[in-house]
This record gives sequence, structure tokens and C-alpha cells, in this order.
Amino acid sequence: MQARGVPPESVREALGWDQETLDRVLSDRLSPGISELLRLATFLGVGISELLGGAEQSGEKAVKTGANERVGVDRKNFLHYESLASAFAGRHLEPFVVELYRGAQGNEDVSRHPGEEFLFLLSGELQVTVDGEEFRLEAGDSLYFDSQLPHSLISLSERSRLVAVIYKGTSMLQLTKGHGMKSVIEAARLIRGLSLVLVCPDSTSLRAVNQGIEEGILDKAYLVGNRARLEENCRRDLLFPERYRFVDLKPGEEHEREAARAGVDLVRSGAGEMLMKGGLNTAVIVKAALAREGGIGTGRRLSNVSIFELPGVERLVFLTDPAINPELFAHDEAASGVDIIENAIEVARALGVERPKVALLEANEVPSEKIPTTLLEQALSKREWEGADVSGPLSYDLALYPEAVAKKGMAGNPVAGCADILVVPHISGGNFLYKSWVFTMGAEVANVVLGARVPIILTSRSDSDLTKFLTICASALYSHFLRGKLEAGGRRQGLGGRG
Repeated sequence: MQARGVPPESVREALGWDQETLDRVLSDRLSPGISELLRLATFLGVGISELLGGAEQSGEKAVKTGANERVGVDRKNFLHYESLASAFAGRHLEPFVVELYRGAQGNEDVSRHPGEEFLFLLSGELQVTVDGEEFRLEAGDSLYFDSQLPHSLISLSERSRLVAVIYKGTSMLQLTKGHGMKSVIEAARLIRGLSLVLVCPDSTSLRAVNQGIEEGILDKAYLVGNRARLEENCRRDLLFPERYRFVDLKPGEEHEREAARAGVDLVRSGAGEMLMKGGLNTAVIVKAALAREGGIGTGRRLSNVSIFELPGVERLVFLTDPAINPELFAHDEAASGVDIIENAIEVARALGVERPKVALLEANEVPSEKIPTTLLEQALSKREWEGADVSGPLSYDLALYPEAVAKKGMAGNPVAGCADILVVPHISGGNFLYKSWVFTMGAEVANVVLGARVPIILTSRSDSDLTKFLTICASALYSHFLRGKLEAGGRRQGLGGRG
């Protein structure tokens, strides 16, 4: 805060803390929760890693790691390893010194992970098995292999000591360009124990789930479909067998519907906090989710919120609805748009926006009977909104850019020039904005489908790997937000019951 020149009082007000809470946080006697870290990072305009540990060292040309500075992990009677570069942020290589002990046979780990691996044996004798082929190494020998293949290590001597270097490729955190999306990834990594239900896995969806596992977002994934077909078609993508839970279904004409119902049942049972579409028709999984009997609907309209990091805009921008609802208003009723707006407000809060500012977009800001949606938007802006400011109709420039607000004399409007959420009246306008931002501006985006008990992930084959990964991160944060609401509701009911 001092580095940014922000007084503690401003932070306290922005986060809704009392003075005691602020004092405890500043003195390291209280650790903020994930949502509070996101809100603080958003307010200060920095990444979460900078909040937690100061400026990253990725800009350093070289970082020395002394023998007493290594970060070590010990698994008694099996192995001990120490990281040789834990202080270098953003690294693409993971170098370790590893000690393996004899007697671990039968307990050895079989590993698979994207990338490549290099081993150099310093002392002892080592047996390395890669995809069923055994290699015996003596001191001075080395081995380089594709780490996507199943591999394991066994010490043939009392103790073997080696240098292991793992190349994982570029982390998604390094691929992101702005601090907003970096904070989304970093915050999602702080959540523990998240499970995802993937219906009818295919290579595209499975690779996205693997990325979530590899980057520490997902703890496990339920793979719902025919296991034999999955293992035949996606053998090279089944990288984390210890993290998968297979729900095996027989193939047949009703396979997609049965898989969708089974996936929804898992969510209803509490096994999964997110529901993801694999290689099946979108309508099938949505129908199962919204089924009156056995579904996970909440009575609220399902809607898509796209989260953007736009060049030149120093905050995340939330766009709704560019993908699901043909129009904001059903039957020309203003109240029919409330669900879509409240969905967007919730996901914005889940991603760190304390009091979202919502702009109801139109061609211009003047309500007119010639454009009926402008009158409906005007009615919505007059409604009382809890925890948000809503204004409309507003043109695109007036929603996002303060200079346009100054030119048109709209100073004083709480949303104009600083909108967090853009609500479009028709899907075509949202779709045009979405594609122009992604394809023309190169903007980073995540998509969350909400209105059900858990977020639904409906990625497209045309989405980039980064978009799919960011979508899982944003969905994880929204799931965490929903869990917090549920727990808070339970506490309130408990207090009421004792009264």
C-alpha cells in the first residue's frame, strides 16, 4: 500500500473492514481470504503474488540458490528432493537434487506429466522405467525422455543421488498479459480440494482439465462416459490417473443423455463443484442441468458472462450475454432482465469487484419509444440494486471511457466511464463485441455460465488453450464464492435457530 501511495483508510473502506481487522492484517496476525485478496489486488491494481511476497524475481537475470536456501521435501524411507531454483519466478525449468533410497520398490510412484525430463546420476545405481522399457543407470549416466509417458524410478543401491530437471513448458501464468487475469489464476490456485465433473470427455476437454490439474486449480476430475472408448481415443491425454474418477457408462443411442444425467447427479451429490461439457451437444447437458426433476437449476435464468482483460482498460470487464440468451428482455418485460444482471454482479464480486458498476448498453444514452429496449433499461436502472450501481441506457463509449463522459457532460453518473459490467440488449451485439475484442484486439477472456447450483463450463473447440484454462480458473473462483454464500447462509440459520 505504501509503494502505491494508498492510505490504509482507503483500503479499509474499499474492503469493508473495521479498524481492528485492518490492524491485524497489516501486522500479519490475520490472513485475508481469497475473495479479499482478489478485492485488494483489484483495488491496488497489482497481482496477488506481489501482495503476498513483494515484487517477483522473474525480472532478475540470475538467481543464486545456496545449499542452505534449497526448498526440500522429504518422504520418509522413499525419497528426498530439493528445489534448486525456487526463488526464480516464472521459470520454465524445475531443477532438483533427488535422493532415492533402496527398499522403496513396490511403493514407487508412476508419474506422467506434460513436458520433458532429464536425469543425471551423481552416485549409486538407478533403474528408470519409461513406458515399460527399463534403463539401468550408473554414476555419470544420464537419461532424457518424454515425461508424458508413464515413468518411475527405483534405487538399486542403498541410496542414489541425482540431478533431475523437468521442463514443463510455459505456465499459463506466463502467457497472460495483464495483472487482472494473473490475479484470477493466482487466486484460483489458493483454493484447495476443488473437483470438476467432465461429461463425455474428448481430447480437447481433457487437455483443458489436465491443465487445471497441472497448474494446481483442480484436485480431481470425474470423467463421465464410456471408459473403454475414452482410453482408446484419448490414451495420450490420460496423464493424471490418480486424479481421475471414472464413471463408466455403456455406449448406445442414449449415451449422451445418460452421461449428462450422471454428471448432474454427481453435482447434486456434492461430488463436483463444476460441471463441464466434453464431446456432446451443448443442448443435452443444459437440458439435464435444468431438468425439473433431478436437475441443478435455481429458478434463475441461465446466462453466460465473459470476463475480459481489455488493452487500455485498467480493470476486468464483464460482458453479458454474448452466448446463451437471444435477448435481455423476454416478453418486453423489464423484470425479465434481472436474473442476467444479478448473475453478472455475482461473478464480478467473486472475482474481486466489491461494488460492481453495471452499464446497460444501447446505441445512445437517450431513452426513446423508437427503441423499446431503452425504456426497459431505464426502468431497470431505477430499480434498487443490492451491492451494485446500475445505469442505462448508456452507449459503449460512455460506459468505458471517462473522456467521453467529460465531452458529453455526464459527470456524476456513478457508472459512466467506469463500468465493470456491460449488459447487451441482444445476443448479436454481445457476440460482435466478444469476437471483435478476441480476434481484433487480442483480448484475454474467460467464460462462466451461471444460474445453476454450480458454474457450467461450455468451452468451444475454437477457444484457445488459454481461454479454456482461464474459464476453469474463473469458474473455480465463482464456485468458491457460492460455497461461501452457502456457508454464510447456514451460519445465519444456525444463529436464528438458537434465538
